[in-house]
Amino acid sequence: MGKRVLMIVNPRAGRMKIRNTLYGAIEKLCSAGYEPTVVMTQYDGHAAELAGRAKAYDTVICTGGDGTLNQVINGIIKSAAECPIGYIPLGSTNDFAGSLGIPNNVDSAIDIILNGRATKLDVARFNSRYFLDTAMFGAFSRASYDTSQDRKNQLGFLAYILEGIRDLPSIRTFKMEVQVDDEDVSGDYMLCAISNSNTLGGIIPLDKSRVDIKDGQFELIMAARPQNAIELRNMIRALRLKNFACEGIVFRSGAKIDIRCSDSEPWTIDGEKEIWDGYAQIQVIPGAVNFILPDGQNDAKIKPEIIDAKEDKSDRK
Repeated sequence: MGKRVLMIVNPRAGRMKIRNTLYGAIEKLCSAGYEPTVVMTQYDGHAAELAGRAKAYDTVICTGGDGTLNQVINGIIKSAAECPIGYIPLGSTNDFAGSLGIPNNVDSAIDIILNGRATKLDVARFNSRYFLDTAMFGAFSRASYDTSQDRKNQLGFLAYILEGIRDLPSIRTFKMEVQVDDEDVSGDYMLCAISNSNTLGGIIPLDKSRVDIKDGQFELIMAARPQNAIELRNMIRALRLKNFACEGIVFRSGAKIDIRCSDSEPWTIDGEKEIWDGYAQIQVIPGAVNFILPDGQNDAKIKPEIIDAKEDKSDRK
């Protein structure tokens, strides 16, 4: 008997191009000795429900965007399944797939699933929800979940930028109590992001040498509110250039992050809205999922020393 594969497909992801290539993907799997069961998601949260059946399969393949992958990861972890996960990234930004070296070409992604190697990757738990990629709060974060799927399909990465710009005239500051492992980095911030990827939400790039998807730590970036347009421009430029020593930016790596905030505006977790009550505990779970990666993506990266731009918070009201 061939290997049993559960293929979970979000038919609306990536301009719905999977409709034109799904048959070829299935044919390739069958020719390699797999026995695929293909299920299309029908509603929000359906991918997590389907992934809850993972124990009955040898491999699970997620076909969709970062949000679909997030649901699949949650379903697999909560079902206690240990089968490897293959990914065919067809979303708007495919943020995490880019970090892993997985292309958004269906045929190439299938080749990786067939010829790659299962590797244990870290996952973070945000209260009761798991995520692989990024959790964001504050400025620009709502752009991911407020942008319609049709608009994402039409504009891709540009959609996030266009929607995020709408926040600029009314950027808010959030008073946050933040503990990273044993260090207090509390303050007033307009943006808080926790990531295990090379970019934050497909918008802010991170230096690849500073991100290790298997080191038991996630990266935390927080940005204070700029006092004028010049400071805002300088901060955006610094973030785009990966200059985390810029005034007003805090960069840390940690395995446990506790956050309290009197404002319970939703977070964005792997591109989807997450409601909270003003308190979040983010705990990294090392090697929580078995992910199929291309050869050459399994070597640990060198971890740099922690960088922080010390700031006088007394100036920031």
